Amino acid sequence: MPFDLRREPWIPWRRRSGRLEWGPPHLLTDGLRDDPVVAVASPRPDFDGALQEFLVGLLTVAFRPADEDEWLDRWHAPPSPDDLAGALAALPAAFDLDGNGPRFFQDLSPEALADAPLWSVESLLIDTAGAEVSEVERRTAVTELFGKPGRYRSFGRPAAAMALLTMQTYAPQGGRGHLTSMRGGGPLTTLVEPRLGEAADREPLWCKLWANVETGERWVRRTTGDRSFGDYSRVFPWLTETRSNEPPRKLVTTPSDAHPLQAYFGMPRRIRLEFGEAGRCDLTGREDEATVRAFRMRAYGVKYSAWRHPLSPYLQDTGREWRALRGRPGGIGWRDWLGLTMPGPSPNREPAQVVVAFIERARLLRLREARVHAFGYATDQNKALAWVESAVPVFAVGDTGTRDALQAAAAALVEATELAASALLAAVKEALFPRGEAIGDLSPVKSELWATTESAFYALMARIARREIPPAETPVALGEFLPVLREAVLRIFDRWAESEGAEPSLLRRIVSGRYGLVMTLGGYTKQGEKLFEALNMPLPGGGAAARKESRRRKKREGAT
Repeated sequence: MPFDLRREPWIPWRRRSGRLEWGPPHLLTDGLRDDPVVAVASPRPDFDGALQEFLVGLLTVAFRPADEDEWLDRWHAPPSPDDLAGALAALPAAFDLDGNGPRFFQDLSPEALADAPLWSVESLLIDTAGAEVSEVERRTAVTELFGKPGRYRSFGRPAAAMALLTMQTYAPQGGRGHLTSMRGGGPLTTLVEPRLGEAADREPLWCKLWANVETGERWVRRTTGDRSFGDYSRVFPWLTETRSNEPPRKLVTTPSDAHPLQAYFGMPRRIRLEFGEAGRCDLTGREDEATVRAFRMRAYGVKYSAWRHPLSPYLQDTGREWRALRGRPGGIGWRDWLGLTMPGPSPNREPAQVVVAFIERARLLRLREARVHAFGYATDQNKALAWVESAVPVFAVGDTGTRDALQAAAAALVEATELAASALLAAVKEALFPRGEAIGDLSPVKSELWATTESAFYALMARIARREIPPAETPVALGEFLPVLREAVLRIFDRWAESEGAEPSLLRRIVSGRYGLVMTLGGYTKQGEKLFEALNMPLPGGGAAARKESRRRKKREGAT
């Protein structure tokens, strides 16, 4: 029997009690009243992210709520495990990991990949050194391949399914013909997590996933093509011959060439897993009746273009094309908050469609606040630099005045903090290096300032959102952030530029750098004036011109 991912216990779940349990997808709604599933608990954070995205897509395809009323009905009355299993069983046979028919996220034709290079199963992991180092040109080299040192030589079927799903969802650049994911390399994903009164790690996972499920009213807006379910191969591309981008045809798959829900099931890589004997999975430690040690991959899978993935925020670049925001090594912080949560502040930035949708849904559910869970790989070409993730609040603001005040305040605080961070970095360089030319990476200096001021920023945003600070008073309230910046900047400087025991030349530079910071944070330099202007605060002494005149006058008075 094929390993059908609709029925097999391949997903690791964590319940509210802390108990870990492997089960099929329908375990998602088991025990909702007593001990619900609260998280996916795979061995890797990228697996967790890809599984959550997959489950959102799976729920969308299985239940297909036509509009917000149908979505709301499911919110208030979740399906039982049996109902969920029945809805999945009604879908076509598109979830077999192995067997002779269509295979989950794999190329339909074994003949097309019969002469394709063989790769070690470890190459399915995005953070490996690179797929090319594991490539073997001939099947006769399998023994040598398996003898090479590596972290993982064998995956059980659950781990193989998770790794395959993750690669197809987040595929980075992989060399000539090995295409990136539907959203490009290193896409950032945002999922809404409603706050229902429990701590974040105790909320039922069902609620977190269903909060991101699209309605038919929304997904039909994403395409001009066929939006019916008459041909499921338009949803699950592995059910038919791959729309390969291989020359000379070089097919490109746009939204008009597929069902809009293929956004959740993109297949940029042409892969066929090679199954072997029973054994132990090196990733999960579990025994399985069949293991995967290698896979075949052929270049030129599905090349996606012009798609707007509902789970990603987007940026319009200088070429006027929209691209998914990417993760970056510095992580995700409050400076990214506007672009992740607020529609409208910038014409060339848009939060994920699910975030916009849930702001409207929150009013129906009488929720004033939710979280946006943002995660993804920070990559450099085909190299994974880091997995980054964070959770930021999103406020369900109904009136335009409060929403505008939030956007303006957030933009002003970002500008002010960037000015302060630049001054801090310059002062640290001046203090530590005789010519101000830094040796090594000093980016953590600025990152530390953003992290230190995060709680104060969100506290101020919450007060504005709750109208504790009326919109008309918001510009004045921005000045409350200056003491926060002053205290954080000087404390970080003192930690990086330790004065105790410093030799005289170093001590002079430290004193000079700190004095310059104090002047900037007091508004007595050009950068300080910009800082005060960003916070809508009056310039001390009337600004630079007044200070210069005051110094000239004092100089003249001293001369006489």
